[in-house]
Amino acid sequence: MYQRRRVRILIGVLLFVSLVLITVDVRGGDGNILERMRGAATTVISPIQDGVSALVRPVGDAVSGVGELFRIRSENVELRERVEQLEQRRRTMSDLERENQELRALLEFRDRARFDAVTARVVALAPSSFEWTITIDVGANDGVERDMPVVDGNGLVGRVVQVTPTASRVLLAIDPSFFATSRAARTGEVGTVGGRGGEPMIMTPLDPAASIELGDEIVTSSYAGGVFPGGIPIGVVSDAGDPRARLTRTIEVLPYVDFTRLHHVLVVRSAPIDPIPPLDGTADIPFTPPPLVPELDLDDLEERDPLDDGEEPADGDEAEDGGDGG
Repeated sequence: MYQRRRVRILIGVLLFVSLVLITVDVRGGDGNILERMRGAATTVISPIQDGVSALVRPVGDAVSGVGELFRIRSENVELRERVEQLEQRRRTMSDLERENQELRALLEFRDRARFDAVTARVVALAPSSFEWTITIDVGANDGVERDMPVVDGNGLVGRVVQVTPTASRVLLAIDPSFFATSRAARTGEVGTVGGRGGEPMIMTPLDPAASIELGDEIVTSSYAGGVFPGGIPIGVVSDAGDPRARLTRTIEVLPYVDFTRLHHVLVVRSAPIDPIPPLDGTADIPFTPPPLVPELDLDDLEERDPLDDGEEPADGDEAEDGGDGG
């Protein structure tokens, strides 16, 4: 009870003093005692305030710097993510541009050569010391058959060696077991070309003294029953060999196709064949080919005795048969 009374008295005194000071300050003008006391207090307290500010300011700056550091780090992480996204988009665009160029080259090659071909994507690349093959994503369901040629926009890739309904395996032209009939585009000299893995391909001309020089283009040569249509680019001669060789001549050929960067190829299902021109003076002569198998009456074959040769026995033979019987 007593404590409450003291609090009330103290509050009243403070209110009274406050009212007195306010009244004196308002009526006293600029030169009153309160103004002089305020100036003196400011003079005394200002240096102390400046010193405290000088001591506290580095701490505040440090705290503010820590907050700014966290903000900068957050922005740095965000910018790195945006840069990575942009870099990914750039790589995607570059890959799409490369793929577009490859497909355009395939279409141009197909239209130029007038091939009936199906476009395939390489799904597996398996070069090794034993076999150089690729796997493509087209098969029997797409009309692909064994031994069909495979090309890309640069030239000969290989031939199909295994077919499933939805995929096929292709033997690359640089495989050591691969061989194709070839010719020099400049002179028409014919030979065979084969692979050597990572080494340049080897062409062996039929005539060791054939006119084949450094830089000549080598293309496929077609023949009856052959696998490859004629005119498919294979490569360029990098070493013409010795034309004075008597038995065989070895010519090195750098292939046009980069076999380590195959992505899209064409499987040639059929190629145009130029008709053989008729001989002079024989165009109007009719020709009927003979049947391959003679026409026979199956009923006659069943009635005939396999041991009967169709001849009548001689009289002497019948007599001898009768005598033996007697």
